[in-house]
Amino acid sequence: MRITVVTLFPEAFESALAASLLGKARAAGIVAVDFVNPRDFTSDKHRSVDDAPYGGGPGMVMKPQPLVDAIESAGGGHRVLLTPVGAPLDQAAVRALAARPHIVLVCGRYEGVDERVSRLAIDQEISLGDFVLSGGEFAALAVIDAVSRLIPGVLGEMASTVEESFSDGASLEYPQYTRPTEFRGLAVPDVLVGGHHEKVRAWRRRESLRRTAARRPDLLARRRLSPADRALVDGDPVVLPASRAHVVLAHHPVLDRTGAVVTSSITNLDVHDIARSCATYGLAGYEIVTPVGAQREKIEHMARVWLDELAQEGVQAGHGHRGHALAPIRVHESIEAALAAIGPQPLVVATSARESPRPIGYRELLRLLGRMPDRPLALLFGTGHGLADAVIASVDHVLEPIEGQSDWNHLSVRSAAAVILDRLFGTGA
Repeated sequence: MRITVVTLFPEAFESALAASLLGKARAAGIVAVDFVNPRDFTSDKHRSVDDAPYGGGPGMVMKPQPLVDAIESAGGGHRVLLTPVGAPLDQAAVRALAARPHIVLVCGRYEGVDERVSRLAIDQEISLGDFVLSGGEFAALAVIDAVSRLIPGVLGEMASTVEESFSDGASLEYPQYTRPTEFRGLAVPDVLVGGHHEKVRAWRRRESLRRTAARRPDLLARRRLSPADRALVDGDPVVLPASRAHVVLAHHPVLDRTGAVVTSSITNLDVHDIARSCATYGLAGYEIVTPVGAQREKIEHMARVWLDELAQEGVQAGHGHRGHALAPIRVHESIEAALAAIGPQPLVVATSARESPRPIGYRELLRLLGRMPDRPLALLFGTGHGLADAVIASVDHVLEPIEGQSDWNHLSVRSAAAVILDRLFGTGA
């Protein structure tokens, strides 16, 4: 594979490219790295490659002519600009680059690169992440290292790239151990020294998923777990936090449109639709709170009708019968009673359309759940115009509000519940 680097500072690469496996791969001719300096394509005595930005502003911008000429002199190849405004680099993009015979890595500098460079001479823009470097050279080194590892002959054992973090695009690598079997009171897990290959494989995959759920839940949200993975982690409270989550729908104490504390009426739509959302995302339960005895009886009757039909028809689980969704419903006369029924010390997270002085984001909440696998989660929703201030003040956290780009912000509670459950427990993000 050939890699051409377009850079003002080729000397920045010398030490890194000579070291370790990459240095050996270059010496063996498996990977070839050459450099082009845009200063070699200037015509003024100062060899200027930058100028002041049109429209004013701080710093300087790389001029298009020297840079485009330098890129074109590389003689083809897939041309990549390393820039903070590019798409984030991931393992899938690394694999795609490694499949190309020649890539040209263009290193930006100063305040940026003239936009016409991208339009005329760039095939792809890549960023290492949401931060800014002083130049593209260090980003280019990261790309060179990541790509080279996937070239046959660079690593001694290509299988090692298959089980690494991000190799499947949705999970981190499992924990690794070596000798000694015990170090400062910490022992290697028994399964790894037992010699049973299938148990080791299962342990590694399960730990990979548990580590991902705790540290990078956004990765697991990219796709649905395979049937084999779901069987492996069935009921695992770390990988499947929805299995210990409950929706608590409060009809008291809530606010009316004037801000007064009231008791709202139940609606068939809220009962049915939120129950179906809970079932879809695999929640442990749906708790409905109302101090009005007649309304509690109505909810229980509603669920019983569907459960009786389910029993009569013998519909199998997972076939979409509403009885399966309504089965987990429990009715309580107070929020306190609902929380007590959920279990000891639930993590109580309220939802609100109003701004809170201590909001928690969705990813932050998932990471928090990963660190406390023994605590159930109570997602508290208010009907009417939202939960009373006293309730909001008593919870552990308030979830950041659902917002769009308009000024309108008044979703129905069943719509809000569906959105929040999808953000927390859905796939395909």
